Amino acid sequence: MIRSEINPILTLDYLTSQDENKHFDRKSAKIKVADIADLISAFANAEGGTIAIGISDKTKTIEGINSCGIEKINNFLNAPKDCCKPMPVYDDEFLDVINNKGEQDRILFLHIHASIDQIIRTVNDSTYLRIGDKTKELKGVDLRNLEYSKSTRHYEDECNMDASLSDLDNDSIMEYKRYIKASHLSTEQVLRARGFLKKQGGREYLTNAAVLLFAQNVQQFYPNCRVRFVRYEGNSAQVGTNINIIRDVNIECSIVKIIDEAKRFIGSQLREFTALDQRTGKFQIVPEYPEFAWLEGIVNAVTHREYGMSGSYIKVTMYD
Repeated sequence: MIRSEINPILTLDYLTSQDENKHFDRKSAKIKVADIADLISAFANAEGGTIAIGISDKTKTIEGINSCGIEKINNFLNAPKDCCKPMPVYDDEFLDVINNKGEQDRILFLHIHASIDQIIRTVNDSTYLRIGDKTKELKGVDLRNLEYSKSTRHYEDECNMDASLSDLDNDSIMEYKRYIKASHLSTEQVLRARGFLKKQGGREYLTNAAVLLFAQNVQQFYPNCRVRFVRYEGNSAQVGTNINIIRDVNIECSIVKIIDEAKRFIGSQLREFTALDQRTGKFQIVPEYPEFAWLEGIVNAVTHREYGMSGSYIKVTMYD
């Protein structure tokens, strides 16, 4: 099978059939080299991604790059260095193909790595971010938020020296592989392609992000990755001999499971009321609190917390 050696998800079938997405974009070799600068910036400032040059972004047909000539191909190879500042980390790769004219040809991959602790701008000082299948220029508040986020991504991209593949939950991994349509690939290939498995000092290690997302026993590595639910009797918290805690439960799961578990448990602690709908004249069941409100709080807390901080966890308190 013809596929990328760096990102094995990118097979010839994938390149010519799948829609562009958060991690993949195709460009015709007819494009001006400078015109891919925004895409390089966008991928680097997001989660990384691959630009496949030599495939029509309109028809998905393989045009190849050989007709461009050596000079333009070299300019494509140097585009991350010449068109962006600072230069992002990237790999280039050629894939031998047959073009739409039946001739031997090549596709050029530019594999742009995610920039962990710096923002990658174009040479004209514009900043872009990949959102879904779109490349968006960031200004004002959006740009400031990106600057903030760069200080929190570093920890998640660092290697965890203590965890191994055997510490991951196979069911969670299989569900993730099904979600990204990569069930046919090995776990190592998928983790490596998505930046969850990185080489350091001649060995491969799982990143903190991989362990937070997929660990069987996340508490072994991150004691603060939990949601603690505390319910009090009355309308205030008492201490000492007057302590009034009537429910104290810890929800300890990997990130991909903890939201669903918290939703299930907290939902079971809420009351329901029967009320008459004056518009319809029928009785309906009304929850004590609307789910979208408290669930959004849980989702925000889980996804935005800084897991590099020790001693802190997410706490939900409930009173009468």
